[in-house]
Amino acid sequence: MEQNQPYLIEILDEMLKNNIDFIICGGLASIYHGVERMTMDIDISLNFEKNNVKKFINIMKKLKMVPRVPEPPESLLDKDRVEYFIKEKNALVFTFIDIDIPFKQIDVFLTKKNSYDVLINDIIEVNIGDKKAKLITINKLIEMKEGIHPKREKDKLDIIELKKRLND
Repeated sequence: MEQNQPYLIEILDEMLKNNIDFIICGGLASIYHGVERMTMDIDISLNFEKNNVKKFINIMKKLKMVPRVPEPPESLLDKDRVEYFIKEKNALVFTFIDIDIPFKQIDVFLTKKNSYDVLINDIIEVNIGDKKAKLITINKLIEMKEGIHPKREKDKLDIIELKKRLND
């Protein structure tokens, strides 16, 4: 993680300290699986249990992070609103950003295929400081990255590197 931005650690640390239930996915998961690359954001699958979402929103507010879209963060508590984002806006994630540092962001997966309830069957636990965090498995991460269309160059490289780690 040394090659990444300190705010990533800050966000993860706050979420873990406050017992937010989530799974680390995306580029950060690739790094935790040993891929040497940089990432600027965090992709998570959040447990959408109401109290967990409320705690998550409170942490975002504490960190001065706001939704990228003009929607209140509490929209995540409304299942119909989330469905609207997916169906009408073609949203895959709900992004929180820091207005002062716009590249500081966290993406919360919205779709069923990347939902906490689906992904929880494909996790391992990792230590982050003195806390345990849920991390998507290499196999599931490869599957998720292979499902991205169109694939970005960084996803293609991640897939190659992650497959090498499976063979190690």
